[in-house]
Amino acid sequence: MTDKEFKHLKRSDLIYIIYEYQKKQEELLKENEALIQKLKDKEYKMSNAGSLAEISAKLNGLFEAAQQTADDYINQLEGTSLEEAKKKADAIIREAEEKAKQIISEAKKSSVNNDNKY
Repeated sequence: MTDKEFKHLKRSDLIYIIYEYQKKQEELLKENEALIQKLKDKEYKMSNAGSLAEISAKLNGLFEAAQQTADDYINQLEGTSLEEAKKKADAIIREAEEKAKQIISEAKKSSVNNDNKY
């Protein structure tokens, strides 16, 4: 409306227009507050998303370290079992060699004794 049109309006019409503008202004202020709150929520989520990503990366590093430790432990156990098996095998071989030497020695003695009889 132009100034001339406002001048020709009745007082009650002007009061009604002012009242409608105030209602519209209050609605816009409420909408503005709601949008500001949404923006703050999104900013909060975005800032937390960064920290969540950092936490996730740290957890991945922790899980990788735990997996590596578990793998090392299993390899150690396998190595220990292999070493123990080798030690047992060596002991069995030494024992077998000693028995073989005794058998050979006894066989030679028996052979010498049998040769002496004839």
